[in-house]
Amino acid sequence: MKRDGHFIGSYTVIISILLSVVTACTSTQKPAETSSGKRESTYRSGSATSSEKKVVVTPSTPVVNANLAPGLERDVLSLVNEYRQSKKLPPLVPNPAMEYQARRHSMDMATHRIPFGHQGLPFRMKYISEKVAGVKDVGENVAFGNLSARAVVTSWLKSPGHKRNIEGNYKFTGIGVTRNMQNQIYFTQIFAK
Repeated sequence: MKRDGHFIGSYTVIISILLSVVTACTSTQKPAETSSGKRESTYRSGSATSSEKKVVVTPSTPVVNANLAPGLERDVLSLVNEYRQSKKLPPLVPNPAMEYQARRHSMDMATHRIPFGHQGLPFRMKYISEKVAGVKDVGENVAFGNLSARAVVTSWLKSPGHKRNIEGNYKFTGIGVTRNMQNQIYFTQIFAK
C-alpha cells in the first residue's frame, strides 16, 4: 500500500498447529480492499504464500549496504505500546527470535535481496513457532520511506489491516528497522500469540 509517497503493508496469518501444514499451505488472502471491492489507492500491500519464487541475487541484481536502526525500533515499540495502553490493551513484549526475523526481513528488503512486501512470511512463521512456545497466530506490518517512527505508526493506524494487527490480541512482538545507503528506511513489525 502507498500513503504519502511511502509504502506500507500488513498481513495476518494463522499458524497451523502442525508445522508441516504451515510450510505446505498457501494463503488466499488478498490485499486490503475497499467496500467497493477495489484496492485502496493510497496504499500498497502484499500477500505471501509458501509457493513464492525465491529471489536469487545475481551480479545484475542491485544490492546496497544497509544498517540497523535500533533507536527507531525502540521508538516504534514505545509508540505502539502507548497506543495499546490508550485502548486498554496490554503492552507487547519484545521477543529476541521475532526481533531477529523482523531485522532480517527489513535488511533483505533494504538491500534489495527481496522486493518490498511479505515474501518469506511462511518461513518467518515457522521459525517463530519453533522458537516461541505456543505461538498459533502471527501478523506482520511493513513500511518503507524516509519516515520517523511516529510517521510509520500513525500511517499504520490509519490503515484498517495494520491497525487490526496493532490492536490484535497479541502478546509478543519483534521490530526490525534498517536504513540503506540511499537513506530509505525499511520497517518490519511482527506480532505473535
